[in-house]
Amino acid sequence: MEIEFGAPGTIMPPADKAVELAKRAEADGYDSIWWPSHLMGWHPESVWTEDITPLAKFQPNPHTYFDPLVMMPVVGAQTEKIKVGVVVTDVITHHPAVLAQTALTIDHVTRGRSILGLGSGEQLNVTPYGMSWDKPVGHLDEALDVIRLLWGAEGAVDFDGEFYQLKDAVLGLQPYTPGGPPIWIAAHKPRMLGITGRKGDGWLPTKMEAAEYANALNTIKSASVDAGRAEDSVTPGMLAYVLVGPDEETVERLKQHPLVRLLCVLLPSETFQKLGIEPPLGSAGSGFHDFLPTRVNREEGLRIAEAIPPRTLDYYAFCGTVDQIVDEMAEFHRAGLRHPILWNITAFGDPSLAGFSFRALNEIRERLRSL
Repeated sequence: MEIEFGAPGTIMPPADKAVELAKRAEADGYDSIWWPSHLMGWHPESVWTEDITPLAKFQPNPHTYFDPLVMMPVVGAQTEKIKVGVVVTDVITHHPAVLAQTALTIDHVTRGRSILGLGSGEQLNVTPYGMSWDKPVGHLDEALDVIRLLWGAEGAVDFDGEFYQLKDAVLGLQPYTPGGPPIWIAAHKPRMLGITGRKGDGWLPTKMEAAEYANALNTIKSASVDAGRAEDSVTPGMLAYVLVGPDEETVERLKQHPLVRLLCVLLPSETFQKLGIEPPLGSAGSGFHDFLPTRVNREEGLRIAEAIPPRTLDYYAFCGTVDQIVDEMAEFHRAGLRHPILWNITAFGDPSLAGFSFRALNEIRERLRSL
C-alpha cells in the first residue's frame, strides 16, 4: 500500500525526551513527526483532576505545550530522515513575514525535511491573549500569498492586501528546498478546501467519513486544476486520532471517558446535527470559534462531556481493535488518504493501556503497509 505515516512529537518536558522519542519514531519507520501549535489545550483545567484522570498526577495542567517551531529544528537537527511538521499553526498568532523567515530557517536546519502546517486558527489560542479573532480564513488566504512572495523574492517587494501591506520588504534568506518548504493546510469547508487546492502542498483535516473525505479531496483536485496546477499537487493527509483497545468491550469503555469525549468539542454544530446529536455548545456553536476552556467550570465541563455521546468518537477518531482500525484506514486509503498522522488518544481513556496502544499502532502501520 502506497502510504506514509506521521507520529506526534513530545509536547512537554523534559525536552531531551522529545529528541529521544523522535529518534525512536525514525528507527521504527515513521515518515514524519508533528507538534501541535497551542498556547491553551482544549481540556478545561476544572476537569483535569485526579478523580477523573490519573494523568493529572503526572501533568499538572492540560495546557502544557512546547513551541512547535522550536521543537521542529531541535529534532530535525538530530535526526537523519524523518520529516518534522507543525499540525497546525496560524497567521493570527504569527505574522506571515516572520513565519516565512522562521519556516526557511527550519528548512535549512533540517536540510529540507520540514513541513509548515497552517490553518485558520482556533479562538482558544487567540482571544484570551488579546489578539483579534477577525476573518481568520481571509487572513490565511492572503498570508499564503505573502509567504510565497517573500520566499521567491530576489529583492524588495510590495504587497497591498486587505489584511497585510508590505512596502520595500525583503527576505534575503533563500529556501533550502526549491520554492520553499511544503505548506499543508487544515481544511474542511468548501472555501478552505479551495484555498488548499490553489495554494497548498498537502491537506491536513481531522477524520470524517470516508465518503466525505473522497468528496472533499475531489474539491481540492478541482481547485488545483482550475488554478493551473496538476490534479495531484496536494498530498492527502489527515490528523488521525486513534483509540485502540484489545477488544470491543474495552473500546466502548474508553469512549465513555469524559476526557475522550471532550476531544470532540471542536466539531462544528452542523456536524453534530448531521450525526443526529444536539450540539453541546448550542445550534450556532462551534468549538473552534466558541470554546474557551479556561472559562469552563467543572460543572459545565462535565455537562459538555456528557452531552457528547460516545458514538461521536466513531466519526472523529479511528476507534476499535487493531483489525477494525486496519479495515477502516484501508477504506480511507481507497478514498485517497496517503499520509495519516497517527495521534494516539487511548491514554485519555485509560493510561494503563498506553504501552499496549503504542504497540498496536506499530502493528497497524505494518499491516497497512503490507496490504
